[in-house]
Amino acid sequence: MKRNTNILNPYFKKDYPVIESGNGIYMYTEDGKEIIDGSSGSVLISLGHGQSEMGETLKAQADKISFAYRWDCITQVLEDASKCVCDVSDGDFTKVFFVCGGSEAVEISMKLARRYFLNLGKKEKFKLISRHQSYHGSTMGALSLTAFPARQEGYKDYLFNQGHIAPAYCYRCWYGKDCNSCNHECAEALEEEILKQGPDTVAAFIMEPVSGMSLVGAHGDKEYFKKIRQICDKYDVLLIFDEVMCGIGRTGEVFAYQNFDVKPDIVALGKAISGGYFPVGAVACSQKVYDAIDANTAEFPAGYSWAGNPLGAAVVCKNFEILKREKLVESVSEKGEYLKNKLLEVAQKHKIIGDVRGMGLMVGIEFVMDKDTKESFPPEQKVSAMFSKAVLSENMFIETSTGCNHGNKGDMAMIAPAYIVTLEEIDEIVRRIDHSIIQIEKQLGL
Repeated sequence: MKRNTNILNPYFKKDYPVIESGNGIYMYTEDGKEIIDGSSGSVLISLGHGQSEMGETLKAQADKISFAYRWDCITQVLEDASKCVCDVSDGDFTKVFFVCGGSEAVEISMKLARRYFLNLGKKEKFKLISRHQSYHGSTMGALSLTAFPARQEGYKDYLFNQGHIAPAYCYRCWYGKDCNSCNHECAEALEEEILKQGPDTVAAFIMEPVSGMSLVGAHGDKEYFKKIRQICDKYDVLLIFDEVMCGIGRTGEVFAYQNFDVKPDIVALGKAISGGYFPVGAVACSQKVYDAIDANTAEFPAGYSWAGNPLGAAVVCKNFEILKREKLVESVSEKGEYLKNKLLEVAQKHKIIGDVRGMGLMVGIEFVMDKDTKESFPPEQKVSAMFSKAVLSENMFIETSTGCNHGNKGDMAMIAPAYIVTLEEIDEIVRRIDHSIIQIEKQLGL
């Protein structure tokens, strides 16, 4: 029976399971059913559920002080959390601005890039270029940078568009190239767009190093990132990486950019930065960005009331402590490779899996109607929704998405368990995915 609720849920007619507790990769409903959290919530419960240390950390900090307004004062725990981020960047970043989530982090990144050029006396440099098939957040500024039609639907009248380029999406290359023999046209497109917009007007280029729910794990190679960095430097454009989903260990490195031998000027963080135990986001910047502002106004008057709150800072510090102590980031690459290989085996068995991609414990599946032609299912078939329903019948949550095929169609799923997942648990996740796809293929008459 559908539960009466005062919650304004995403889907009004859906009967949502009611979760009572969690432990590791498992969640438990109020009637005792065990459900595998196969996507770590929305790819953020990196430490798994039921970490008692986090509850103790929050209580200890609340007993001291739970809030300090950043315009009036700072706290030592905020200083400690900022140092944690800078230390794991090996000096790539020297200043950190904490917020309450990924969308806020992207908004602050936008403002920081703008403030940088204002302080350099380049007021005309304000435009922000991003990529098609991207997702940067749900606030209006971040949603403007997003090029994910399903998320923008109904809100376009509120949004701005300052330029988008093709994604690094080898499975469906926008230029019809073979990913092993292309000239990285998707990177060269940035130079074309900067020239189109006017180099004197472009402040920054923002991208996800490893795509989140818009392309579930798609990413370029090192040469792609090298070209992007060179183009940004050539035209005095800041490079912003949105690592809200792919950062803080998810790809097997603390920062996703560390996989590609390139350094951004600004990075937006969220989700796993708190291990999934408090709503925290952050923006970190290089000394170059800070120095430009410090040498002029020495002011960055931006932010939110809860930005940099001591509770979130304490959780961030504890998260980095646990990641280091348990060597969890180092384990992600091995577990991710195991997960990807297991999913590739499943793909060989099924007609509707066209691609398996990703990095670390962030592996995407793309469903297709025809493997040879890569033809997507018609949107009205709602294959992603069918998959969500099928995996729930297997007592598992997996996040799904649509629109990867030029925003019009395409069905995907993101498999992203917590870093503490075992190989045996990965086997069980894959087994339930296999059974779910069998269900779908039967429903589709395949």
